[in-house]
Amino acid sequence: MRILQLHCDSIQYTPTKKEIKSAEEIEPKTTSIEEVVVCFTAVEKDDDSGIVKNAIAEIQESMSKIGCNKLLLYPYAHLSSNLASPGTGLKILKEMEESCTGIEVMRAPFGWTKAFSIKVKGHPLAESSKVFSKDLVKEKTSTALDSESKIKSYWYIMTPDGKMEEIEKFNFSNH
Repeated sequence: MRILQLHCDSIQYTPTKKEIKSAEEIEPKTTSIEEVVVCFTAVEKDDDSGIVKNAIAEIQESMSKIGCNKLLLYPYAHLSSNLASPGTGLKILKEMEESCTGIEVMRAPFGWTKAFSIKVKGHPLAESSKVFSKDLVKEKTSTALDSESKIKSYWYIMTPDGKMEEIEKFNFSNH
């Protein structure tokens, strides 16, 4: 999955023509949205629910940093030459939409050519490019495993009389 994420003062788009047979059935009308994060999104072959989960988590994290709670998912095939089938692309975009929590989320129509105008904000986090793939999926390590990797072990030998001796200092030749 490839995403161009833009923090915008505004975006206005109008679906003008069905691009593919399986385009969503909509009534073409102009939509205007103010103060929004726009994610131009290309769904690629092999994208799945794990990628959706990671993408939405990263998008929502960056949205909280910039203080915006409105998201527009905008299908944008031009970001990739390795696109998923239209059916899979739409399914993944809908899954992304449904996975969002605590924010207002909208989705531009899938399978349509759209005219758009956009006004992007001018701050360091206003523009970012994101790539998600199975190879790049981050697995969260459990706290127990993190802690275990920091543990330092010490080895002792307990003699028959109950004394503990460090393994490095124990004389094995007598036993």
